[in-house]
Amino acid sequence: MTATRANVVSSFTIVKGSLIEETYAAFRAWDFGAPKRDNLTRLRESGVLGARASWSVDVAKVLNRRFDPDGRDRALVELAQAGCAMHVWKPILLWHMTRDEFLVRDFLVTWLYPRFAEGAFRLRPDEVAVYLQALAKRKGIE
Repeated sequence: MTATRANVVSSFTIVKGSLIEETYAAFRAWDFGAPKRDNLTRLRESGVLGARASWSVDVAKVLNRRFDPDGRDRALVELAQAGCAMHVWKPILLWHMTRDEFLVRDFLVTWLYPRFAEGAFRLRPDEVAVYLQALAKRKGIE
């Protein structure tokens, strides 16, 4: 099982984005009979994670950090393998991501949603910068 990253701020995974299509393709091709490392290697080498070798290496690294396909994320993999429609699967994926993607979860819950509830519909970079700068002062965040 993957160690929790619930309080780790990682710009690497955030910069790569949600990788929705790549994750769906990877999980559709996931082999529950093989170890995670073997699956990621096979998917990377087969081109399932992207055409460019450097991109597929980065996608595999993100998938490795974000998900536990043989454990707590197994249902997400099974839904992809069953051909779950993308518009149904996508919000489930994003919910799974928020478990260990601290920055995504915290930003949505503590910053974005309160502003949305107040009626804001646009973000300015300077507003988001204030949120990011405040993270350094919070206890328990790595």
